[in-house]
Amino acid sequence: MKKILMLLICIPFYAFSQSHDGFKLTSQGFISSSDSTKNYIVVEVPGKSQAELYKKTMLYLSGIYVSPKEVLSTVEGEAITVNAIAEKAVKMKVLYLNPSWDVNYTITFQFKEGKVRILQPSINSLATRTGDIYRTAHISGGSGPNHKEIYNRKGELKQKDGRENLELMINAYVDAAVKGITSSKQDNW
Repeated sequence: MKKILMLLICIPFYAFSQSHDGFKLTSQGFISSSDSTKNYIVVEVPGKSQAELYKKTMLYLSGIYVSPKEVLSTVEGEAITVNAIAEKAVKMKVLYLNPSWDVNYTITFQFKEGKVRILQPSINSLATRTGDIYRTAHISGGSGPNHKEIYNRKGELKQKDGRENLELMINAYVDAAVKGITSSKQDNW
């Protein structure tokens, strides 16, 4: 029942993410799902200047975080970098448990006339607490007790559910950001 509910929740995000290019996770990090040679995606926004796109993105991102100045850094008019933690954002199995993991991520938006480039999202770390055990995880590499990796050092997938759930999380975030940036609601208040 829980799997069906999760599937019903994720289908709208998956369907929307297919309307434009998204990201897929590899052992080297995220890459464009339509062009594996690129670690970024470009969203076309015709008729919008670089300054307008920067401002709309800044307004959108400032509205989704409790304390934007803590998570946003900028190069005025050119780029915005988000470094945040999404609490209990993904599920990934540990032994017989399926806990929710906190995800520390970084994602950068760059701007040109009529275009927003979203650079390769970075998963800095994942963490969860199962009982009294604190566990960490990374995309690949890493070691130590209570540590997981989605890909091993040879690049082999070890945690399929972790990869799929991180892809869903990042693509849902990107989709929401694109929708927020391109929405006319910001203009009509």
